[in-house]
Amino acid sequence: MNSRGTAKRGLAGWVRAVIVAAVVTLLTGVSLWAYTVERSNGQSQIVMGDTNAADRVDVYVFVQKVDAVTQELSVQVELHPQGQLMDGETGMPRHEITVYTNGLKGETLSLKPGKNPGVSDFKIALHDGVITDYPFDRYKFDFLFAAEAEKEAVPVSVTFTNADSFFKIKPADLKTDGGVLTFTAQAGRSTGTMAFAVFIMIFMWGLSLAAVIAAWFAAGGRRGLLWPSLSFMGALLFALVPLRNALPGSPPIGSIADFGAFFMAEALISISLITTVVFGYIVERGNEKKEAAENHLAPPAAGPPPMTMPPAPVGQVVHSGHRPGWPDQRVPR
Repeated sequence: MNSRGTAKRGLAGWVRAVIVAAVVTLLTGVSLWAYTVERSNGQSQIVMGDTNAADRVDVYVFVQKVDAVTQELSVQVELHPQGQLMDGETGMPRHEITVYTNGLKGETLSLKPGKNPGVSDFKIALHDGVITDYPFDRYKFDFLFAAEAEKEAVPVSVTFTNADSFFKIKPADLKTDGGVLTFTAQAGRSTGTMAFAVFIMIFMWGLSLAAVIAAWFAAGGRRGLLWPSLSFMGALLFALVPLRNALPGSPPIGSIADFGAFFMAEALISISLITTVVFGYIVERGNEKKEAAENHLAPPAAGPPPMTMPPAPVGQVVHSGHRPGWPDQRVPR
């Protein structure tokens, strides 16, 4: 029986270990799959515009950063002429080409004949978004490109690539009219950013509930001042601040993440700490008064028994204990 019981316990342990390993492997696989999907979406190139025209200007747009604080989108733009607009031998522009954009400073990009096209930086304004909606904030921005060579309109195609890992950007509403290409894009927080922010919010709530449970245990059970509980809640109170500041994207104070988790967690932990101290102090003072009353009513403790002198030998002078000068007594034989 003992050997069979031991074998069954060993088999059950192996089964539990296999189940735990399978669950961990499954969760890791799902997480890596989500990463691959996020990576493919973030680094994918989207081609828009008139790609069938032989003589055209290819515009490569690389999104560098979505700055929700300043409401600006930083982009890099490369221009590549095609067909008759490019010298087939050198690959350089054959004519002077001008590309108009809707940058904040009204940037106009130019290609000079016989010169290599460079990379231009400019910024575009964001709209229809509020950063305090973090981590659920979304923004829209518009792009406009129009090219001309020798004062004639030239078809334009755009290859759009997002390099900001904190946002997902999806172009839409493409329009071409008279050589002018316009489209609108929507930017939202990436899956990784969203998952981390939501996890931090849930974690803050969990920590605050742990502080409430500790306060209920100490104050509700009238256990006095429990210093481990007080230290735990005090550490939580100050640890939530750097935890909140670790949110990706540096959201300002007053966002959804604050009102949804941080402010409430700080309030619950503070109330739990103060309640534990007040109730613990009351209980400790009551215990001291009760102990003092019990000591006052208790009978005095019995002292040591009186010392007795051993009997003196026969014929020895025994002092009577009277004052000096009194006659001593002798023990009769």
